[in-house]
Amino acid sequence: MPAEAATGIVMPLYPVKASMADAAPSDQNTRWDAFVLANRLRPPRELLRRTLGAFALEGRAPGVALDLGCGSGPDSVELLRRGWTVHAVDSNAAGLQLLQQGIPAQAAERLQLHARPFEDVELPPCDLVWSSWSLPYCPRERWHAFWQGLRAALRPGGRIAGDLFGPRHAWADEDGILTLSEDEARQALQGLQIEAFDIEDGWRPSGGEMTRWHAFGVSARRPDAG
Repeated sequence: MPAEAATGIVMPLYPVKASMADAAPSDQNTRWDAFVLANRLRPPRELLRRTLGAFALEGRAPGVALDLGCGSGPDSVELLRRGWTVHAVDSNAAGLQLLQQGIPAQAAERLQLHARPFEDVELPPCDLVWSSWSLPYCPRERWHAFWQGLRAALRPGGRIAGDLFGPRHAWADEDGILTLSEDEARQALQGLQIEAFDIEDGWRPSGGEMTRWHAFGVSARRPDAG
């Protein structure tokens, strides 16, 4: 059983862009709010836990993490639980409010909320960049500069991890969806030490139907300075 299903609660674990494509803006906002609310209860992603395990094996103390497109923050909660300082970024203010309300008081000083599109955030120096299913929503015309900014913000020994959509994804032709070929994804990671490059090329339940899914789950480490 996938880690995301371990709670036994039925919830949308993946974006539901396909079911929103023809909705009016107000309907889209309502559906995104529902998606964010449901995902508040999901466990942290396995790819994130694997990436954090790599830090633990190095004996590295928790540092500063960016959670891009965090929604209601289930992954931010896990980072806080492990002692990280978290910059949680999402344009959905309702999700950020749920995150803020759901954390222990002693963790509040280690959480900073940014209610804006992640590509507009001024990136602080960080040890981890994490993005669960959000990078494909970066505007294509801003992708290169944004990605280079993420890499520049990463401290030596830091890691960047998250998901990219491939060209065979069901939403590849949707407006506002960024896809990369496998070669393009690997090129984006050039100069980093790739620790995970998981290829998913099949079908997934999403938005109440089986959806063609083509994605790359990546985790890569910036080499130590010198």
